[in-house]
Amino acid sequence: MSLAAVLLFATPALAVDPTGIPICDALLKRYEECSVELPRANIHAAQKELLEGAMSLRANASNPELRPSLEKFCADTFEAMKASSDIKACMSK
Repeated sequence: MSLAAVLLFATPALAVDPTGIPICDALLKRYEECSVELPRANIHAAQKELLEGAMSLRANASNPELRPSLEKFCADTFEAMKASSDIKACMSK
């Protein structure tokens, strides 16, 4: 699962349901808010990847063996997006 791939979307009306993992929810919410700043050509694919990634996170969040890895993955991905994504300024707010 590649959340970096998941994180390229852009329709503000699209709300991602919570995963139950606070850092993942924060990442997905911020990405959803910031994705409107992506280049127009990337919006559709990014939206699809965001939804698929959120579904995957929700599906795996209830597994106590996977949860610590998911938390780390989301935290690492969030920091990476703040440092080097096309929307890093918005992600860093």
